[in-house]
Amino acid sequence: MIPIGDDNSGQRGKAVVTWTLIGLNVLVFVFLQKFALDDYATLALAAIPEEILSGHRLFTLITCQFTHAGFMHLVGNMLFLGIFGDNIECRIGKLRYTLLYVISGTIGILLQILFAAMAGGGALQMPLVGASAAISGILAAYLALFPGNKVVVLLFYFIPTVLSAWLVIGFWFFLQVLGGLSGLTSLQDGGTAYFAHIGGFLSAYVWAKTYKRKELKLIYARRRRRRISGDSDGFLWWIVDD
Repeated sequence: MIPIGDDNSGQRGKAVVTWTLIGLNVLVFVFLQKFALDDYATLALAAIPEEILSGHRLFTLITCQFTHAGFMHLVGNMLFLGIFGDNIECRIGKLRYTLLYVISGTIGILLQILFAAMAGGGALQMPLVGASAAISGILAAYLALFPGNKVVVLLFYFIPTVLSAWLVIGFWFFLQVLGGLSGLTSLQDGGTAYFAHIGGFLSAYVWAKTYKRKELKLIYARRRRRRISGDSDGFLWWIVDD
């Protein structure tokens, strides 16, 4: 099922960072990768496990997150980012959102490299590209912060259907776990970096659940400060000062 929209009724402000990230991904694809036809540029931006493990070209842990293997790879990632990213950005703020994107993506890439190291052989030479690990982190935050939101998906690729976010994202993550388990023996053959998705997702989900708890504590604390009780005629007055 392919997501094509979600509930933005609670959105506050403009999703500037989300659209900037989409723009950066597109610009890299078009002007640096030449629509993924420039293999030299793509490899220069990709993260190669053997190099990372030897401490070389560590900057590619970031650049690989803005690099894509093909047009549909880019479109798929940007579709998910555009649908789910704006809600998260407006909920947690632009700085936190930017850090969430980069850090969860980096953790995901590092987990993929760890499994490549355990597999050895050709897996260590396999270039890693794509924003999927970072976007997996955005999906995890969405699941933690907006589990009841409605998401419009194309069921079986052509039937518009409205489902809960927890069902859509939960099913997506289930597929990543299945893909990771089935791909343990084929890490040297390339393909989808499932462990990068899993690493980005789990790291962001843990952070988002912690953030949500702190957010609720802050809301309750503000409510307590605003509540002023008095003895006037036995009434309990609630004074709203904003």
